[in-house]
Amino acid sequence: FFGTMITMTSLLLAASLWMTSSMVNAFITSSTAPILFSTRCALPKKGFFAANKWDMLIDEDEDEDLQFVGGPPVPRDMKYNLYNLQKQRENYESMKAVGGKDITNDVYARDPEDDTFWFIGKIARVGDVTVEKAMARLWPMIEEHSARLRPVELYPRWGKLELWVTPGDSELDVAYCKPELQFVQMFREIDGVEDISKAVRNVEIGFQGELYENNEEGFRTVRTADGKAVKPAVTATSTDRQPSEAEMDELMEVLNSQVEASSE
Repeated sequence: FFGTMITMTSLLLAASLWMTSSMVNAFITSSTAPILFSTRCALPKKGFFAANKWDMLIDEDEDEDLQFVGGPPVPRDMKYNLYNLQKQRENYESMKAVGGKDITNDVYARDPEDDTFWFIGKIARVGDVTVEKAMARLWPMIEEHSARLRPVELYPRWGKLELWVTPGDSELDVAYCKPELQFVQMFREIDGVEDISKAVRNVEIGFQGELYENNEEGFRTVRTADGKAVKPAVTATSTDRQPSEAEMDELMEVLNSQVEASSE
């Protein structure tokens, strides 16, 4: 009898220790996961745990101010979290490596009541997926990324932001205000397509979101309501080579100063 009691006591003690250990592990996991996998984090370039510029889009203190609730239902694969962002970035890189820039587009976001277009990132698509369908499919992710990237200028208009596209890798033409380059507005819904998530698979599209480093101000341009350049075209000093990074930085500073001057 006493042997049975001792055995039962030992089993109960072991079970209690196991449950306590499990609870501690669960607490550690749940308390650290938001730090590593917070949806406020943007994409790392190399893996989930890359540091610095890919680590966080906004500060902890700003989180409560940015609320993304309401609006149309968001498909699970387009929710703004690290897993989906990583998959879309991988899709973009793989597609562009095979198809080149012809299957890509640059994406800009705009407050409908402002004439500044902010560069938000790039998309890619394959097969018979049009840029209109790709943008409609990626809309929830891109719009939220826009609001997080520019919380002051774009977040207040989240849900009503305009998204525009240009040909892939056309930032230089945009910076030079080439008159032949016109932005094209995209829309959340496509005529004749009832459910875009069924019409376009998530493996047929890719999105690479823009992020800032070294406190850069971000690329922006002033355009008309129909996407045409406002400023006269900038004449390049040479057509035999592409401008250096230093020259591009100088050009960006000039363009951004023009934007600031026009808004005063």
